[in-house]
Amino acid sequence: MTNLNVIALANHLWQSTLFALVVGCLTLLLRKNGARVRCLLWLAASAKFLIPFALLTAIGSQIPWPSNAIHVTGLEFMAIAGHAAAQVTQVSAERAPALAQASHTAKYDAAILIGVEVLWALGALAVAVRWISRWLLVRRALHESTATGLAFIVPVRSSASQLEPALVGVLRPVLLLPKDLEDHLASAEMDAVLAHEACHVAWRDNLAAALHMLVEALFWFYPLVWWLGTRVVEERERACDEHVLAQGHSPRSYAEGLLKVCERYLESDLACVAGIGGANLSRRIEAIMKNRLTERLGTVRKLAIVLAASAAIAVPIGVGVLNSPRALALASTLDENQPALHNISIQLAPPDVNHLFTNSLYLDRDLRSAGGVSISIGGIWIWLAEHGRVRVQSDSLRDFIASAYGVNSYQVFGRDWSNEPNYLITADDPGIGPKKVADALQSGAAGVRDWDPFMRDLLAKQFGLVVSQERKQVDGYVLTVSSDGARLSPDAEVPGWKKGLWAAPQDGIDATGFQVSTLAGVLQRMLQAPVIDRTGLRGTFDYKVEWKRPAPGTLPDPAALRTALEEQLGLHLEPKPVTVDAINVVSLKSPDQIITTQ
Repeated sequence: MTNLNVIALANHLWQSTLFALVVGCLTLLLRKNGARVRCLLWLAASAKFLIPFALLTAIGSQIPWPSNAIHVTGLEFMAIAGHAAAQVTQVSAERAPALAQASHTAKYDAAILIGVEVLWALGALAVAVRWISRWLLVRRALHESTATGLAFIVPVRSSASQLEPALVGVLRPVLLLPKDLEDHLASAEMDAVLAHEACHVAWRDNLAAALHMLVEALFWFYPLVWWLGTRVVEERERACDEHVLAQGHSPRSYAEGLLKVCERYLESDLACVAGIGGANLSRRIEAIMKNRLTERLGTVRKLAIVLAASAAIAVPIGVGVLNSPRALALASTLDENQPALHNISIQLAPPDVNHLFTNSLYLDRDLRSAGGVSISIGGIWIWLAEHGRVRVQSDSLRDFIASAYGVNSYQVFGRDWSNEPNYLITADDPGIGPKKVADALQSGAAGVRDWDPFMRDLLAKQFGLVVSQERKQVDGYVLTVSSDGARLSPDAEVPGWKKGLWAAPQDGIDATGFQVSTLAGVLQRMLQAPVIDRTGLRGTFDYKVEWKRPAPGTLPDPAALRTALEEQLGLHLEPKPVTVDAINVVSLKSPDQIITTQ
């Protein structure tokens, strides 16, 4: 069992509890109606434990959406609605990661989880052994019984045991009667007892009880399932009583027959061996003698039951539909008032180009000669010429997508990025001119415009990119203070111009006047994996850490980096799964569909 399994189990339990609460409210509404309806409702509450809403949500997510019937605005609306509805079927997106990560903070996480698994298995085994031992006694009585000539809807056998009249068996039930039963019951009492057992046969009560016993074995630790079992048996027996009286049997004869059976014979210990003496006998006798007429199920109450049942199925399936990759697919478009890029040209980058943004050799000659500026935005670079010519380049398409959606490249999933080519994108931007280029020189990208919508629009229209946003657990790191304590120097009172940060994967990190959270961010970019700061250190520090140089063009060795942090800064960097916001690529055009110029 993992931390995510624990979260899933917690979700399932509270959802099933909520469902049982709704059922309880319905039974109160139907308290003057027949017990059979209430019995079925409690059985539905029991069955909910075997059918997680997550299963229905998964089914809903597989329902195909017609690709030509959904527009971008509709997709965005469904994404919002889907995320809002998802709160019905799961722990909130903020709490679930916290639970997932919190479990990893304990030193003995794995041992605790294994202990919980063992405890659950032992409990389930104990419940099963208890029931099996009782079933073996009933089975022995059935084996030693003899056939009778009594006319009944299922075979009737006579037993020398002291077990009360009971229906034995789930798929092919047999009515097991004590040998001397007819000696103690009058004819009318005997008929009423047989009518009671006929109800159990007709309604397949043994099968329903067996299913609930499975729920009790799986969720033996949850008191609600045992309480539900009591409610099911109580309403089941009351429903049989009502049916027997509705057939015209005398309340007095029926009540006396029940009392005589309960005085002389043992009540069945198994819910799946439906006898006659279950539930609270005194209350049953009182209800039988009063013989009050039950109200018919009116239109309003029928509608309430139908709506509740429909909602229990439709809501999780609907959440699955709204959260399916197609329904959550997001493709951003520009505001109609903003000018779009024109004359877009996309071609494959030369295969030997690496970190193109550091090498002006590949810039268009007219772009360099016309005067312009380069802007770094996340993992991409944009070159702007005064005449409005724009060149966009990134190390990889994955970096381009990550930058457009404001995440790191390791948060982009859904493709084998090792085989994805890189592209050079050139276009005309009517909004770029000498003033915009001058503004960019002064204030960077913000001096020109918000580029994210333009990049998302470009990816959606030219690359056919459709993505979904979700939470995903990935391999990452957690930064904490080592057992020997941190060895960071508090920020020295140096002039502001001396404060700065230098970092290189090949050498190390040298910072003056920076927070530890900044160090975590630098490590995150170097390792290309999330790094969570849990040091608890506040304020600014001066720190310097160095490690063995990796091979040129490669990321630093995580083991060497961790050792350097431990020895030089007293910080512990531990590999652990963490939950992050993820961009999942649902669809993307093939390279031959993307390239516009060769």
